[in-house]
Amino acid sequence: MGWYLKKGFNFGPLRLNLSKSGLGYSFGVRGARIGTGPRGTYVHLGRGGVYYRKSLSSAGAHRTGNAQSFVPIAVGEPGTPVLTANAAQLHDGTSEGLLQEIQDKHRKTRWAPIGGVVGGVLLLGMSGMNLPVWAVIPLIPLVIVICVYLHRRDYEAKLVMLKYDLDADARTRYGELLKGFAALGGSARIWRIMNQNTRIARKYNAGAGKLVDKKPITVSLSTPAFMETDVGVWSIALGSQKLYFFPDRVLVYQGSEVGAVSYAGLRVAMHQVRYIESDHVPSDSQVIDRTWQYVNKNGAPDRRFSNNRQFPVVLYAEIIVCSESGLNLLLQSSDPNKATTFVAAMNSYVGAARASAAH
Repeated sequence: MGWYLKKGFNFGPLRLNLSKSGLGYSFGVRGARIGTGPRGTYVHLGRGGVYYRKSLSSAGAHRTGNAQSFVPIAVGEPGTPVLTANAAQLHDGTSEGLLQEIQDKHRKTRWAPIGGVVGGVLLLGMSGMNLPVWAVIPLIPLVIVICVYLHRRDYEAKLVMLKYDLDADARTRYGELLKGFAALGGSARIWRIMNQNTRIARKYNAGAGKLVDKKPITVSLSTPAFMETDVGVWSIALGSQKLYFFPDRVLVYQGSEVGAVSYAGLRVAMHQVRYIESDHVPSDSQVIDRTWQYVNKNGAPDRRFSNNRQFPVVLYAEIIVCSESGLNLLLQSSDPNKATTFVAAMNSYVGAARASAAH
């Protein structure tokens, strides 16, 4: 897709480099380095904007990719939950090293909250011992300093920096993807559908063909905690799971686990649905009909019920996002136009990812 990922660690004159191709290292000073990596040994000279890079040897044999087969998008049998795989089951084979590092740092213990609790308990205990004020007050700034130190230590220990260098075409494609997410995020309401049940009595459920169990979710610009990157990243918060859409892959956070899904393995689709809304109608939704809580077969209200409420029928969009590795999401947007923009941007980006993976 025209991107590459750079990540480095300095140990004096020695530098370890983690990239899309693998792990390498270089040695030297600024302006003159010699190194080796997955593509061979090279020398890099230059400063002030003028550089010279020469490969000394090539490495590795030509690698061929395996053709992938995809399963059709399916929500599941009526009445069964719409389940997605645990983050620990979602793996992207092209990023095992990076994913392992992110997982290791994500699982590191945060000592600042522990220090804060211990310090607070200590201060409360000392205040309950009827000690003089002058003996307790000096400990307050000490506890604060310790907590600040622990917070900084946590940040340095858990920090992951992801730097992307996108060429012009890749930057344009990623910009279009960001616009697609901005459109979806602008929906007045977005839900995740947890379950759909068609085995219901239509007469007593406003003539609805199915009952939907759904929960509101958020789509926003955000990155994982303790991660710094030089690109905008949109996320979808799904309760216990949170998906982060980076230029090269989707990272899935769930508790202490972190998974990854490649764009080439995604399937995205959308269709419009009529939905009987018993709650407040979102501001960007279109009301296309009216119905009643209790209805006859011909759609007329059942006059036997005096408290027969009238409900609006609105037009929503259902978005399906799934992958071979087990990602399976069914989302609902209050605005089909915004959902269409998002799905078109996702499919364009996914298509470019597949074309890149095929070469």
